[in-house]
Formats: sequence, structure tokens, C-alpha cells
Amino acid sequence: MPIPRTLAATAVAVLAVSGLATTADAAPRDRDGDGMSDRYERRHGFDPTEAGDARGDADKDGLSNRRESQERTDPRAEDTDGDGQDDADELRGKARGSDPRDEDTDDDGTLDGDEDSDGDDVADEDEDDAREPCAKDDDDSDSDGVADEDENELGLGSDDSDSDDDGTPDGEEDSDDDGRLDEDGDDHDDDACDGDRDGDGHHDEDEDDLVGAIVSFDAVTGRLVVGSGTDTLTGLVTDDTEIELETRDEDHDDSDDGDDDGDEEDRVVDRRRGGDDTGSTADLVVGAEVAELDFVRGTDVLDEVVVYVVPAGG
Repeated sequence: MPIPRTLAATAVAVLAVSGLATTADAAPRDRDGDGMSDRYERRHGFDPTEAGDARGDADKDGLSNRRESQERTDPRAEDTDGDGQDDADELRGKARGSDPRDEDTDDDGTLDGDEDSDGDDVADEDEDDAREPCAKDDDDSDSDGVADEDENELGLGSDDSDSDDDGTPDGEEDSDDDGRLDEDGDDHDDDACDGDRDGDGHHDEDEDDLVGAIVSFDAVTGRLVVGSGTDTLTGLVTDDTEIELETRDEDHDDSDDGDDDGDEEDRVVDRRRGGDDTGSTADLVVGAEVAELDFVRGTDVLDEVVVYVVPAGG
């Protein structure tokens, strides 16, 4: 027999007065008592029976997993709303009205990360990047070497590693013609984890770079032109420019003799160069492949040029 509507309402009222919670009022289940609901933990890949995961920072954005659950942000994405600013940076910036769950908080048509709140001609996201201890923690969804937050500034797609379909990964392009590869745009000298896992002095993201081939070099003026397809980079070689020689396939052992082929080729180079891999302007010949160009920040002066060499008999 159906329960009269007045009786049902009276029952709810009695439950409320007696202190018994209704289903709608019940607190989310949190078996480990870590401040994150079981449902939230399951949704984001945490263990609802392990309290210790609340103190972690799965996306390395500066917010604990517990804080992410409180703010309703994604603990697996450093930039929940994809506006170019990490979640923690947006929360620190709430004085300027930035919301980590709204990509354009003030609805002015400019992503929050691209705003310049203090009027110093530096985007908010770039100021935040300069304070980050580890740039390689930034999300890079398409693994092209360019952080997602920087792709929109360069007119690239964060879900396409070769946005212009020219066969060269976005990170190895120079989209803004500033003389630096796109992947190097967020590099800074104070980076605590500079991504040099093999300790060879080069960022891991630069290991397989091929900037292009030397188009011309004027030994009198020092003008070096390197081309790749229809693109060219021009830099100035000075007496302070370091010229370094490298060889290909340094992590392979095709001869199965226990030595990486790169080590074997390096020894060939060392013998030819008198025991080191330092090159000279004599190695800047037309057609030589250039692995890396490092510019003195804000200038066209080259700090370092890395040239691939072919070992004897190669």
C-alpha cells in the first residue's frame, strides 16, 4: 500500500531531528580517512585504503592530491583547465581572480596564462615557469618537446607533434624565429632537473636533434647559416663560440662487442682530434649536419655549435 505523502514527510522530519543523516546528507565515504573520498580516489587511480597518497603530488604542479580534491581540480593534470598556468600557480594568483577550473576567468578572450597581470610585458605563465624548479614536469601531451602551455603561443597544437606536417617535430622547429628551437623556449639555467640523465652535458630532449645542414659559413664575418627544408637559422660565430663534434647512434652496439657504437666512433674522433671532441671553424663546412645551435640569450651570437661528424670508414 502506498505511503501517504504526509506520513513520508513526517518520517524525514523525524530523521532530521533525531540526528540521523538522510542519503542526500551523508558524507562521501572515505575509508582511509585521508580527506579524499573513495569515489575520487578510484576515479583518479589512487588507493582508497591507503592514506599516504593524499600527501603526494601526482602531477607535480605544487598541490597535494588532497588539496586537488578540495579544489575539485584534476590531480593527474598540472593544468586542469588548459590555460597555460599550473593549478598551484592559479591558486596562488587568486588575488588577481584566476580560477584553476576556468581557462578564461575574466571572459576577455585571453587565456589566463597569456594574461599579463602586472603589466611587465611577460605573460603570467612565463613568469610562473621561471620560478619552477623543474621545467620537464610540464605536460607535453604529444611528446614533441614543447610544453602544452607553450604550444598555443607558438600557434601549434598540443595534440599534434608535427603541427605543420612537414616531417619535423614541433620541438625542432623555430616557429617564432627567435633563433631558438621551440623545445628550448622554456629552458633556464636554474632548472634543478635539467633532463640530462646520461650526464653528457646535453638535455635529453636535445639528444636526437638535427637542426639542419650548413648552407654557408663566412669565416671573416662569422656568419653561419643552417637550413632545414625551406627554413634557415642564422647565427654569429665568435672567438667564444664552442664548436663540438658528435657522432650518430651513440646508444647502439651494432658490432656486439660490448661498446656502444657511439663510444667507438668517439674514439675515432678523439684520435683524429688529438684526444678531444672539440672542433673548430674548419668543421663548419657546407653540407655538414648540425645537431644543435645554442644562442646567447637575446642575441644572434652563438654560444655553442654541435656538428655531426662521420667517423673514418663511416
